[in-house]
Amino acid sequence: MVSYLVRFAFAALLALLVVVAVYWAGLNGGFFFDDEASILYLEGVRLNVISIEAIHQAWVSGSSGPLGRPVAQLSFALNHYFSGFDPFVFKATNLAIHLACGFLVFGLAFRLLGAAKPSAMQRNILMATGALTAIWLLHPIQLLPVLHIVQRMTSLSAFFLLAALLLHVVGRERGGRAGWVMVISAWTVVWPLSFFSKESGLLFPFFALAWELIVRRSSCGSLDRFARLFSALAILVVVAGGAYAISSRAQWLWAGYDLRPFSLGERLLTEGRVLWFYLGLIVAPSMERLGLYHDDIAISTSLFSPWVTLPALIGLVGLAWLAWRVRLRSPLVSFGIAWFLIGHALESTVLPLEIAHEHRNYLPILGVLFVGAWALLQLLESKRGLGTIGVALTIAALSYFTFITGLRAHQFGEEGRRTQIESQHHRTSPRAQYQAGLTLAGLPDADLPTTTIHVLARRHYELAGEFDPNFKLGLLGLIHLNCKAGMRAAQVDIDELSRRLRETPFAPGDRNVLYSLKEMSIAGSLCLARPDVDGLFAAALANPGVSQGIQAMLHSWHADYLWLRVHDPTAARAALGAAMALAPTNASNRLKWAQLLYLAGEHEQAQKLLLELREERYSTEERKTLDELLGQLIMLDSQAHTKRVEQ
Repeated sequence: MVSYLVRFAFAALLALLVVVAVYWAGLNGGFFFDDEASILYLEGVRLNVISIEAIHQAWVSGSSGPLGRPVAQLSFALNHYFSGFDPFVFKATNLAIHLACGFLVFGLAFRLLGAAKPSAMQRNILMATGALTAIWLLHPIQLLPVLHIVQRMTSLSAFFLLAALLLHVVGRERGGRAGWVMVISAWTVVWPLSFFSKESGLLFPFFALAWELIVRRSSCGSLDRFARLFSALAILVVVAGGAYAISSRAQWLWAGYDLRPFSLGERLLTEGRVLWFYLGLIVAPSMERLGLYHDDIAISTSLFSPWVTLPALIGLVGLAWLAWRVRLRSPLVSFGIAWFLIGHALESTVLPLEIAHEHRNYLPILGVLFVGAWALLQLLESKRGLGTIGVALTIAALSYFTFITGLRAHQFGEEGRRTQIESQHHRTSPRAQYQAGLTLAGLPDADLPTTTIHVLARRHYELAGEFDPNFKLGLLGLIHLNCKAGMRAAQVDIDELSRRLRETPFAPGDRNVLYSLKEMSIAGSLCLARPDVDGLFAAALANPGVSQGIQAMLHSWHADYLWLRVHDPTAARAALGAAMALAPTNASNRLKWAQLLYLAGEHEQAQKLLLELREERYSTEERKTLDELLGQLIMLDSQAHTKRVEQ
C-alpha cells in the first residue's frame, strides 16, 4: 500500500507539472471580452490599501448577476493589490484555483468510485480516479475558466461547491458529532462562498440530493430520515420557486428576454441542441468547434427548425430515463447523468442568458467523466484481461485532450493570434469577426487604407454586421476605421447604425456602443459631427427595449460628450437633467450636476449640493473631484466674505 501511495504522490506531482506546462504559453495573453467591464473598468477592483472601506468597495464592486459575485470581485482586487493589472498574475491565480479544484475532484471521485464498487481493488480505484482527475484538469473545454480571467467566477464557485459537497459526503459517511459538524460547515460556511462567487453555486443542494438519492441509497440500501427530509424540503423549494417564477413579482427575472433576439420558448428548444453540442465537445473536442464565442449557433424556432431540435429533446429525455433505469445496477452512471443535467439546470434552461458558452461545462463535464471512470474501473476489475484496453484508451484520450489544450493555450497567448484563429474557426460568429477586426484596427498599419491590415480589419467589421442584423459594434468599428485612416465616416454606416440602435433589440452589450462613441469622441479619435452623435444617442433612446435605468445612463453619457467635447454646458445640463429625472438618486450624476452648476456660476447651489453629497459612496476619482470642487467653492466663498467685510 505504501508503494502505491508513493507512486500516487509522484503521479500527482507529474500531473501538476504537466498542467502548468500545457497552460504556460496561455498565461502570457492579455485581458479580453468581459474582463474589461468586470475588472479593468471597476474602481473597486483597484485595491491599493488594505482597509475595511477599500475591501468593502471591492466586495460591492461587481455588477455581474443579481448578487454581484463579491467573493470573485474581492479576489480580483487582491490580485491588483499585489501585482497591479498584470494579466499573467491574474491568469496564474486562475490556474492555481484550477489545480486546487483538481484536488477536490480527486477526493470526491475517489469516494464515489469506492462507494459505487466497494469490492474493487484500491489500486484500481486510484488509477480510475487519477485518470478522471487528469482528464478533468487537461480537457480543452476547461481552458476558458483558466485563461479568460473573468471566468474565475466559474472556477472559484466550483471550488467552494466541490469543497462543500466533499464535506457533506464525508460528514454523512462518518456520522456522529464530527460528521454533523462537517455537514453544517458545508451548508453554512462553504456553500455561501460558492454562490457569492457565482450564482451557479446555488446548484449545490441538488448535487448533494442526487448523491443522497442515488449513491448513498445504493450503498446503504435505503433512505434515512435526513435524506427523506432533504427530499421533501427540495420538493417544497422547487414548487415555491416555480410559483414565484410565474408570479408578477418575478418579472425582473424574465425582463432580459426583451433584450434578446429569441424568446423563452426558442431558448428552451435551442438548449436541447446545445447540450448535445456540449457533449460532443467533451467526448470529441476539436480546435475548429471550440471557441470563446458560440453566437453562430442557429436558434430553434420550432420543434422541426432546425430538424435536429426534436431528436435532441427526445435524446435528453432518453438520458434522464437511462439514469432512472440504471440507478440500482450502476449508481455512478446514473449519478453521472444526473450530475451533467443538474450542472446545466441554471444556465442552460429558462434564464434569459446567451445561448452557449463553454465555461458552463466546468462542473457538468464531471458527470461524463464519472461514467467514463466507472467504465474504466469495470475494465480494470475484469477477469478477462480487459484492463490493458481500458488503460490504452485512457492514455490515448488523455494525450489527445492534452494536445488540443496545448494548442488552444498557445492560441490564447497572444491577442492577434487568438482573434484571427477564432474568426477562421467561427466564420459566421459576429463577435469573433468583430474582435478580429478590432485587434487589426489597433495596429499602426491600419491607419493606411491601402494596407492589407486595413483591408482585413474592414472586412472583419463588415462580416460582423452581415452575419447578425442586430449587431452594432461592427458598424462603429467601420466608422472608427475611416476616422483612423483620415477619411470621412461613410453616411451609409452612420445611418445603418442609427437604424439598428432604434429598431433592433437592445442587447446588454449594446450600451458599449454608446459608451465607446462617447469616449472616442471626447478623445478626438472619432470624426463624427455633433448632429451625427446626437442622432445616434437619440436613436438609442427611442428604442422601446431600453429600460429607464439604461436611458438615464445614456443621457448621462450624452451629457459628458456635450460638456467635454463640444463645450455646450446648456445642452449638457439638459441631457444630465433628463438622466436625473429618470434616476434622481444616482450619486455620480448628482456630482456631475454640481460641476455644471459651478461652471454656470451658480456657486451657492453647487456648494449646497456638494455638502449633501459628502455622505454618498464614490470611487476614489469621484471623491477627489468632490473634495477639490468643494474646497474651491469654500475658498471662493471665504474670499467673497472677506471682500464684503473690507467694503
